[in-house]
Amino acid sequence: FFKMNNMGEMILDHYQKYLGEFIGAEPYSDNEHQIQLLGFDKAIENSLLFATLGLSKYSESINNCCEVIMATDSDYDQCAEIFMNAIFYVVSNKMNFGRGVLIDGIDNIFEGFSKQHNKVAVYFTESYVLPENFSIIEGKCKVYMGFLVSQNEVDYVKKYGCEQFEEILEEKDVDVINIDRRSVI
Repeated sequence: FFKMNNMGEMILDHYQKYLGEFIGAEPYSDNEHQIQLLGFDKAIENSLLFATLGLSKYSESINNCCEVIMATDSDYDQCAEIFMNAIFYVVSNKMNFGRGVLIDGIDNIFEGFSKQHNKVAVYFTESYVLPENFSIIEGKCKVYMGFLVSQNEVDYVKKYGCEQFEEILEEKDVDVINIDRRSVI
């Protein structure tokens, strides 16, 4: 398997407590950074949940000690690639990471996927799909979640901000795990 520091073990324990056992682990890297992607199939019914392990090592680059999850109900392999592509974009560009961060351009790299599902970006926010205690690990490390959004949603977030966007999602009780969901805007 892979070498882990205490932080890594703490994160993994936390994941397994809330998400169950992981069914796979893939190492991703971009020459400078390496992050594991874990897959959990029991965390959310009829979905595969991806979770980063090792993003927290780059907390100084992104001004946030955190890991990120993304759950999806289909097209797992492509979603994993898109998710990690966005994560590495954040790290390599030393972006200030947190709620409301949008990484667009899926349509340039994964054109077929983007057309098929009408999604062009990954949107990051607090991980509200799981119990509240899940979103902070031992008071040290936050867990955010990502999900896919449409071009109209991207434009809306850029214009009105994440609070208003998330209010609409809540009002309409949107299932963000469903990658074929209709755009709320």
